[in-house]
Amino acid sequence: MSLAAEIGATVLPRGAHKTAPEAESERTQLHLLGFWPTVFNSRLRFGLGALFLLLVGLIIYRPLLPGNFIMDDLKLVQWDNPIVNGKLGPGSIWFRADFPLSTLALWLQWKAWASNPLGYHIVNIVLHALSAFLVWQVLIRLQVRGAWVAAVFFVVHPVCVSTVARIAEIKNTLSLPFFLLSFWAYLGYERTILYAPNQAEGKKGAGAFYYTLSLLAFVLALLAKTSVVMLPVVLLCCAAWQRRRIQRKDLIHTFPHFFVALSFGLMSSWFQKYQALGGQPLASQSFWTKLELAGRICWFYLGKAILPLKLNVIYPSWDMGGSVMAAVASLLLLSACFLLGWAFRKSWGRHFLFALACFVILLFPAMGFFDAQFLKNWQVSDHLQYVALIAPLTLAAAALFSAMPRRIPRWAALGIAVSLALAAFNRAYLFTSEEILLQDAVTKNPAAWAAHNDLGCLFAQRQKYHEAMNHFTASLRHNPDFPDAHVNLGQALLYLQRPDEAETHFAAALRNNPAHADAHRGFAKAMAMRDRRREAIGHLRAALCAKPDLQTHLDLAVMLYQNGDRPSAISQLRKGAALNPNHPDVLNNLAWLLATSPQVELRDGMEAVRCARRACWLTHFKQARPLGTLGAAYAEAGRFTDAVQAAEKAVDLADAGGETQFAMVNRHLLGLYQKGEPFHEPAMPPPAQATFPKGQ
Repeated sequence: MSLAAEIGATVLPRGAHKTAPEAESERTQLHLLGFWPTVFNSRLRFGLGALFLLLVGLIIYRPLLPGNFIMDDLKLVQWDNPIVNGKLGPGSIWFRADFPLSTLALWLQWKAWASNPLGYHIVNIVLHALSAFLVWQVLIRLQVRGAWVAAVFFVVHPVCVSTVARIAEIKNTLSLPFFLLSFWAYLGYERTILYAPNQAEGKKGAGAFYYTLSLLAFVLALLAKTSVVMLPVVLLCCAAWQRRRIQRKDLIHTFPHFFVALSFGLMSSWFQKYQALGGQPLASQSFWTKLELAGRICWFYLGKAILPLKLNVIYPSWDMGGSVMAAVASLLLLSACFLLGWAFRKSWGRHFLFALACFVILLFPAMGFFDAQFLKNWQVSDHLQYVALIAPLTLAAAALFSAMPRRIPRWAALGIAVSLALAAFNRAYLFTSEEILLQDAVTKNPAAWAAHNDLGCLFAQRQKYHEAMNHFTASLRHNPDFPDAHVNLGQALLYLQRPDEAETHFAAALRNNPAHADAHRGFAKAMAMRDRRREAIGHLRAALCAKPDLQTHLDLAVMLYQNGDRPSAISQLRKGAALNPNHPDVLNNLAWLLATSPQVELRDGMEAVRCARRACWLTHFKQARPLGTLGAAYAEAGRFTDAVQAAEKAVDLADAGGETQFAMVNRHLLGLYQKGEPFHEPAMPPPAQATFPKGQ
């Protein structure tokens, strides 16, 4: 069958015969908006259909453009991306990180767009439209009525906004096209080889191509996100729906898919447990609690698919009793739906069973039976049903075109699509700003402690510390054991010069998570403000053990220097330089110590000159402090003429910038250089020494 024939002639389950009204209804499906001339042939409809899905996606998500990085977008794109931060390379990331294909895609986009969010958003929108197009093509191969309408419903559904609008959710938008391509290719393999009426020699090559494409696309889908692991089970359900039974050859030919799915599933479980969760187990739950949660999750997502009202980025958590009766009750209704479909399996029930089974199967990885990072913060989220959403939307479209007179489905579909599109457009607007999105979240769910914490961070960045503290306090009111909120509240108190109160919150964070690096760093700041340097040094060392970080190395070096331990300070600065050899503060401070330390064995004039010159070059020779350090380095290396020139320029820049004390110190150093003497610090740095402190 040609592609044109597929588009125009496949809208019923296999083996069904089309009546004249059904055939006419089929021809009108692509006329959803009533503007499609019937003279267009099927190939033109095919192209216009694809273009229409893309244009609708761009219109609905227009509020996102050019957009912003929100929530964990920038974190996953840049800070925690192992290719961007240099921990892994494009060739070494495979099977060493969860979702490696998505990580690679974000790195490639970082190379293309850097910190401009426009490109990332356009890629997500295009991938979403591509998925809708592939939904259409898969349903055509399955000969499902309303295939085109189901694709339109998917591209405009408001539940999809949480995936498409968040750059970090490229895991979803990238994995789904490969998932659907694998499904489509396997159906092609069935049609040409497995269940072909005659297996001509020419069809074997096409069959091998389809099967190879299906396996390859499935592997790529799993590399993008392993939540699509249930595809082989869906293929068997599809076989049962099409031919009313699963045959032995269905099991044999889907076995490679099952093997791949099991391998990736086990690997992903290991990554989630030992990397994403850091080996920290989630709160233990009984089997009945998990069963009750699974039942609630199914009905919650089905409700949002049918009636997408009060969508939220953070939904209220359910209080799970864990009783046997509650677990059984939550599943009895679901079982009743399956029994109802089974009772009418000779007519509409077969299609209902297939759609419901696909929905539940595709949701299975998100039901809470396995440890996953998302379970630390919430039980349900819109993006977790992105793939499963296709099943109820397909059932709705098929029912619309099967149960109503010929003309009604066209207008009913148009009304539903427009309503969904308007709701999606309005929801997309909320994702244009993290503050707007989080304010919407706490308005709909005042107990959203994670949203309160993130809002507090936004206010703290604007130096509105009192408003920030209100949100951190609200977060702790609903989750007293949330360590991040304790740390953030402690940081806000430090900015307000209240170290005693801040210390209690850092201590609370460490009680809940003794390896919380930010809590240790905050504790160190509080200790330093109270002249308890030894305790501060201990917390900074603990922070480095928990999470090595350049800024922590720099802070620890400053603290060690102020405490008189120059060898250890130099060691920390060298470690910081190894992490980032182009950080001017690290280079400047290392050069100062190498040039001015009182211990002769610590001094190295040549290395000091190299570090100081690099720091000056990185700051374009327009900052006084690196130039002052360069003068000291030249003097230690015996290049006093160069030292005088650097010191004079440092004094001029300091005077121009109003840095009176620094200018005064360097005038004194200039006098030494003019007499041919280097500057060496006393055994303990003077309190007013202004060149090294502050991590300049």
